[in-house]
Amino acid sequence: MDKKQEQQNTRRFRIRFSPVIILLCVAVLLLCFLGIGVSVWRIIYFGIKGFNDVLKYPFLIAVCLFCIVIVVSLLIRSEYVATEKQFVIRFGIIKSKYEISDITSLLYDRDLKKLSVYFGEAYITVSVAAEWNEDLVRALLAVNPNIDYGFTLAEPPKDNAK
Repeated sequence: MDKKQEQQNTRRFRIRFSPVIILLCVAVLLLCFLGIGVSVWRIIYFGIKGFNDVLKYPFLIAVCLFCIVIVVSLLIRSEYVATEKQFVIRFGIIKSKYEISDITSLLYDRDLKKLSVYFGEAYITVSVAAEWNEDLVRALLAVNPNIDYGFTLAEPPKDNAK
């Protein structure tokens, strides 16, 4: 029953990727498929004639498949999770956990729409949809109300021509 209550108090926020990151992921996928295709073509056309070929082609295919798994998992399951004790960052199969009690401050930059989470001197930058930033901050503050929260305001441009 304790597990169910912990899952109910868990808040999930999808990571928002910029179009450049999505374009780079597509480029990596295309290069990986091209690498697999070229390796299979070279095996069929030239054959496997030596020990180097036995190592080279399957290794290249394995590396390309590993990259495909990493990129696809990154695009499918990338999220920030706020539980009762931890702040979890998932980039596909890569997972990082931080104790919410270690968070010292949060700073939201309204111009860039990015939230910086500080752990003393170290920090990470969180990128979720703009409308979810406040929800993420509230989820973290609900667990640790001692976190300092601030935000930057945009300054209007100053006319230097006087």
